[in-house]
Amino acid sequence: MNKPTFSTYMELVIATSIVGSSVVVGKLVVMRLPVFLSQSASLAVALLFLVPIVFIKKYSLRISKRDALILFIQALIGMFLFRVLMLYGLAYASASESGILTSLTPAIVALLSYVLLREKITLRSGLGIACSLIGVLALQVPHISALWFNAPNATSFIGMLLVLSAVFGEAALTVLRKMLSSHVSSLLGTMYITLFSFFMFLACSFVEAQQFNFNHVGVGEMGLVLYYGIFVTALGYVLWFRGVSRVPASTAAVYTGCIPVSTLLLSYIILRESFSFAHLAGAGFVFLGIMLMSRSERR
Repeated sequence: MNKPTFSTYMELVIATSIVGSSVVVGKLVVMRLPVFLSQSASLAVALLFLVPIVFIKKYSLRISKRDALILFIQALIGMFLFRVLMLYGLAYASASESGILTSLTPAIVALLSYVLLREKITLRSGLGIACSLIGVLALQVPHISALWFNAPNATSFIGMLLVLSAVFGEAALTVLRKMLSSHVSSLLGTMYITLFSFFMFLACSFVEAQQFNFNHVGVGEMGLVLYYGIFVTALGYVLWFRGVSRVPASTAAVYTGCIPVSTLLLSYIILRESFSFAHLAGAGFVFLGIMLMSRSERR
């Protein structure tokens, strides 16, 4: 494993921030567009960027059967099922409720990396994980309080269950990346995962295409599809896979704490949701955990 640099950590921060933004954008998507149809279109946009770059860089498209299987599982669990579960979950649960559940990502990644990859957790990295978990819990204090006094209905619980399942898919995506051969580049891996996912969504989108009125598609809807394709899929996944390939999965787990930070910040800016001191304190703990893990990797 190459020694991580400052740019590696920045790639992880940017990638997880983009994932966090996808929760807010996803809430807008399910309000305006069919799930399978919108994701087929966004993945097609991503492939229009990824495929030419792969050929320009002259990557060999040949991969082993083992790597192909891992990439397919990543596409199925980490992109296809993740997006389906997350978007349908957002149709029933609020962004605040979903933010609570995405906060579990660091703990799930750390747990899976310990069980599946047998990665050792040092004292410094353990403190980093602990700070991250404290931070993401603090981020959700206002929302947990609101849910306590205003119990979600059955429909909301279904939505939260779907989002929780999506979080497990996101965590599995990170751990599975560590199982790929080193010669499978982040760009090539992202292209294959996007391609596999595109066909999965395409097979389910024909019925939606027949029932959807395309006259309702405007600049806003096209912008959402383009954002999902260019930033969430192409840029986000390439940066994340590049970063994860250079650090232990337990370190990557801490950086996933940026997901709820990004979600809450953009919810405040775009959706005009409330912002509190607990949010500021939570973000501080998350970034403290990131600093501890970064120093641990440099030692």
